[in-house]
Amino acid sequence: MWPTDFKETFLDRLLHFVWGQWVALGVPGTEPAETRWVVDPEPLLVFSLEVARYDPRLFDEILAWLMVNGERLDTARLRSLIRDHDESFGRVLGGTLQFALSRMDRRKWGSLAGLATSLYKKQPTAAFTEPLFKEKSGKSYPLVLESQPDPDFIIFFINRSKVELAKQAQEVPVNSGVNLRFLLRSLFGIGGRSECLAYLLTHEEGRPREIAESAGLFWLGIQQTLVDMADSGLVSVRRKGRGLEYWVPQKRWWDFLKGADDSDIARPHSLNAMVIFPALSEFWRGIEAASASEESDYLKASKAREGLERLHAKLTRAGLDAPAPPSGLLPEEVLVRSANQVLDMLL
Repeated sequence: MWPTDFKETFLDRLLHFVWGQWVALGVPGTEPAETRWVVDPEPLLVFSLEVARYDPRLFDEILAWLMVNGERLDTARLRSLIRDHDESFGRVLGGTLQFALSRMDRRKWGSLAGLATSLYKKQPTAAFTEPLFKEKSGKSYPLVLESQPDPDFIIFFINRSKVELAKQAQEVPVNSGVNLRFLLRSLFGIGGRSECLAYLLTHEEGRPREIAESAGLFWLGIQQTLVDMADSGLVSVRRKGRGLEYWVPQKRWWDFLKGADDSDIARPHSLNAMVIFPALSEFWRGIEAASASEESDYLKASKAREGLERLHAKLTRAGLDAPAPPSGLLPEEVLVRSANQVLDMLL
């Protein structure tokens, strides 16, 4: 049978995880800001907009954060995520990017909004107006009257009230270890150099293709960046097997990054968010579809288990020691147990 309340319980835990990530980035909230992972803002943003449809406050806090910190985001990484995303979500992405485009640098956000436009137009029902927000049961919010919807989102046939941000968001606290990416971007700029250092400061070593996958950037560009950085003598290179691997003296780098502050920056763990967040997104869409389906409970649970097996394979590829779905249990028992184990690793 389809497990009772599974979707809503799983969603609550997903939102708890996402809220914690955004609080670490400076968003005001009741969730604890403690997280052991280096926050990766681009895949976090794309994934959050999907699950935040069930939490309007979180959605609008993200929009407020974008107004203050959006220029610190990496356009190339966002483009990679949008290009590979499920076309059904192109409308919500498009509305959000149009919101950014109408308020910030058009050069930065224009091409991204155009990419989202091409994505959502692939849908056969692209001109069907859809409410943005949903109740946790899956029921959509009522449509806003024609004279009142937000002009940026309605371009993509997404109906919501006009965005009115209560107050300005805070800047990202770059002196926090989990916000390592933003600290490095402040020092070395947005792009491959910061991504390479973020990887090498949270791993013993790395090869160009591994680092490129984690960064969501083209591996030849990452390889050339590593070659250039090795010329400084502060990034080391050695041959291993048929290839080269790069590493940095982490203590020296972390001592440098803490600057004049005598307190230590807590060294966070790395999370391959460019793989993990899209994998979670695919699994969540499967849960949504199963919950709305009129198929038998057994068939829905069986399909969800198949999705769980795909999720496990991707988490393993991303370096998480994810337990495989157990055998010998009913599909619904496997689904509940294994899905919770996945979130236990992230929280």
